[in-house]
Amino acid sequence: MRVLWFTNTPSCYCDKQVGYNGGGWIFSLEKELRKSVGNQMELGICFYHRQQISLAKVVQNGVTYYPCPRPKKSFVYIIKTIFGNLESASYEHEKLAIPQLLEVVNDFKPDIIHVFGSENIYGLLSNYVAIPLVLHIQGILTSIWNAYLPPFVSWTMYFCKQKSIKALLQSISDKIAWKRNCITEQRMFKSIKYFMGRTEWDKSILYTLNPNAQYFHCNEILRDSFYLEEPRREIPSHRFVFTTVISSQLYKGFDILLKTAKVLKDMNLDFEWNVFGDVGLNIAKRLSKVTLEEVNVYIKGIASSDVIMCALLHSTAYIHTSYIDNSPNALCEAQVLGCTCISTNVGGISSLIEHGRTGFLVPVNDPYSMAHYIITVSRDSNLNSQIGMNARNEALKRHNKEKNTKCVMEIYHQILDHKR
Repeated sequence: MRVLWFTNTPSCYCDKQVGYNGGGWIFSLEKELRKSVGNQMELGICFYHRQQISLAKVVQNGVTYYPCPRPKKSFVYIIKTIFGNLESASYEHEKLAIPQLLEVVNDFKPDIIHVFGSENIYGLLSNYVAIPLVLHIQGILTSIWNAYLPPFVSWTMYFCKQKSIKALLQSISDKIAWKRNCITEQRMFKSIKYFMGRTEWDKSILYTLNPNAQYFHCNEILRDSFYLEEPRREIPSHRFVFTTVISSQLYKGFDILLKTAKVLKDMNLDFEWNVFGDVGLNIAKRLSKVTLEEVNVYIKGIASSDVIMCALLHSTAYIHTSYIDNSPNALCEAQVLGCTCISTNVGGISSLIEHGRTGFLVPVNDPYSMAHYIITVSRDSNLNSQIGMNARNEALKRHNKEKNTKCVMEIYHQILDHKR
């Protein structure tokens, strides 16, 4: 079987990722497939690569990689984008991008195409090839757009709070690009027949956008560092420690984190809250008017899986604050280690956490409920340990490497059998 992936990350093409560590589960899946079914499958992986200036395939460890340059923007595309004709801009983007992607398809000659995520144009290949194509749902841009800004922030306020003209222009450009990508995603969902997903939420959104789609449930494989045989968790007993992994977008809920930290501080809880990820000078700090040091929040920056694993093992709880999410790997990694998780009840999170048994769910944008459960698990170590153990048992089944690798292969075979 020849399988061609289109991904948003280089997967195993680069030995070491620099900067953002997203997409680790794709990296992990590739390694497991090579190890367990390498002789049954020939794998090709295509991705946009910022350092690549021309199309050139590279074979490493039996996998054919296609690092591609992003398509250059045409004058027509720029004009349509500037003047707000975003549907036409979506079609223009497709016209610019598809020929290069078809070159990859024609070169590799796959039996099946597997697209990871709807963030890029890849899924629209379904309109150009007879080869069966399956899209693996990651985030859903259309739903994220609905929660892109927190309830108290208008677009005018968002733009006015930018720290420079360059940042202002970038934020305007990001808004336009996101709206265009939402249009592309909706077109993509309607044109593709086969989908993989992992939560009740992504399944419901898919069937809303495409009632005729065929949905396959498939859980993900996490990064190797988190599969410890017997994780030795040390719950702090005096100064409580909370951990969050987050990125800079406002819908990730950094404002909720700051507001919750202020509630805890006002209640005289002795704690520190360590935040990993590409937070930078997050606009949420300027919008919420909360100083990090005043509420014991410490920005740790982008960290390796080993560093985050160590932090989680020495945390009282993992806190997830997003306004929208499908199944965030950072939360799943915390669960696999047995770290108690408290999360906003949004998107697919309720497929990961059973409230009161494997973690705690709180209403979105409710720092007082979040503070309540943080205090509860901080002051009751027995409850904290039991919740963490329950979560670990469920997460180990959900993210079982062998089971999920086998599931991917079974889905490929089902699609090919159906196509015949």
